[in-house]
Amino acid sequence: MKTIKSFAFFLIAFFICLVGNANSGAIEKVEKEKTVVYYFHNTRRCPTCMAIEKETKKVLEDSFAESVGKGDIVFKAYNAEEAENRELVKKMNVTGSALIIVKDGEKYDLTSKGFMYALKQPEKLRKALWEILVD
Repeated sequence: MKTIKSFAFFLIAFFICLVGNANSGAIEKVEKEKTVVYYFHNTRRCPTCMAIEKETKKVLEDSFAESVGKGDIVFKAYNAEEAENRELVKKMNVTGSALIIVKDGEKYDLTSKGFMYALKQPEKLRKALWEILVD
């Protein structure tokens, strides 16, 4: 009897994991079908962090408005310090402010370019963003 209960428990746990993984794959598939621009920031934001977000939005509005409107390119901003975002922060392997583009299943990290250029040479950041986003 104990063996039957253990086996039944194992089967139930197995199917729960199987269904969970199937849903996870579906989410990843949807994300692969579009380009997602992730901007992570902390609660307290410096001028450079705010400029990174501003310049990123500017590129999306000026050069990719149609793609954004159709949902082919999506901008998502998250506070990396909030508990509700912990899982995504861990998945994206960020620790604070970060600018990451996921396009066609590839991850492009523009964080360092954001910090180098957003305030004093924003055209260089915009160009780097544009080069990745253009088809």
